[in-house]
Amino acid sequence: MSDADLVDRDFHREHEGLAYHGHWYNIPCKAIMIPNQKVVVINGETPVERACEVLIQNGIISAPVWDESRKQFVGMFDYRDIVTYVLLSLKREINPDNESYEFQELLRLARAQKPIPAKLAADLSQKNPFFSVMGETPLSQLVDVFGKGVHRVAVMSDGLAGIISQSTLLKYLWNNASKYAELQQIFKKTLKELGLGAKTVISVPADLSVIEALRIMVNSDISSVAILNPRGAIVANLSMTDIKWLMRAERFPMLWESCIKFVSFVDQQQGIADGRDKTPVFDVTESSTLEHTIGKLISTRAHRVWVVEKTHNHVVSVVSLTDILRVLTPPE
Repeated sequence: MSDADLVDRDFHREHEGLAYHGHWYNIPCKAIMIPNQKVVVINGETPVERACEVLIQNGIISAPVWDESRKQFVGMFDYRDIVTYVLLSLKREINPDNESYEFQELLRLARAQKPIPAKLAADLSQKNPFFSVMGETPLSQLVDVFGKGVHRVAVMSDGLAGIISQSTLLKYLWNNASKYAELQQIFKKTLKELGLGAKTVISVPADLSVIEALRIMVNSDISSVAILNPRGAIVANLSMTDIKWLMRAERFPMLWESCIKFVSFVDQQQGIADGRDKTPVFDVTESSTLEHTIGKLISTRAHRVWVVEKTHNHVVSVVSLTDILRVLTPPE
């Protein structure tokens, strides 16, 4: 059983029957925290390459960065930051709207081919800030923050007590929807009824190079692209988290390989790592209910699902965890 499976088991056991009288959004954040959570913190002086290894070794996609000289957390370090760093190092044209001192210093070190400390790369993408709440903060505030694009928040109580991600919150709501009538009502609606599945999809052809696909993702402010065959049907997807398979010198040349060849390589590596033969493309249709969509995201541990037109398997949209939490945000 994997560490992730153990966390899921413990979460369900500890939260079985958890319910609060009244509305779900009055529940305090601390009530849905994963018990005995191991919080990984990256030292700000750690080189970016080593910080990437920390994420990989712990099976996480993000970690807070502590700057000892300033005695504070300066951001969250994630794979989007790694992708941005790699593209900057290779002098690819990207357009990060970032004029901070940290960014300029990172550029200087990258051009001089010197080690980059994690504290300069933390939230380099400006999409994953260090956002903290107290344990008593109600879920109404948490879902509002997540609906605005923050992917995870730190829960503080005499220091860093834990991390709550979009997935953690959505998993709790999905598992406990039967206790809250308003959740049951919205979960039964289709994506089309909720206005989900109307987002324009950015896709790439299967023969496009990986480095160019990553550049498109950074400049388009997205974390995944659909990979299409010549007939326009989706055959795979490329995510920024896939960069972890390239963070070794001997694999770096694969950045110039085609997306479809790289995805095949990732499938092979995941099969070696966890026994999976192939990473499937997760999809739904506009007539899928929100309940079904959330269930698929939770069971697959994905952060987005493609909305397809089933006849030709053409991608028409994409629904992310942020999109779902936005429609679950309670009215003011």
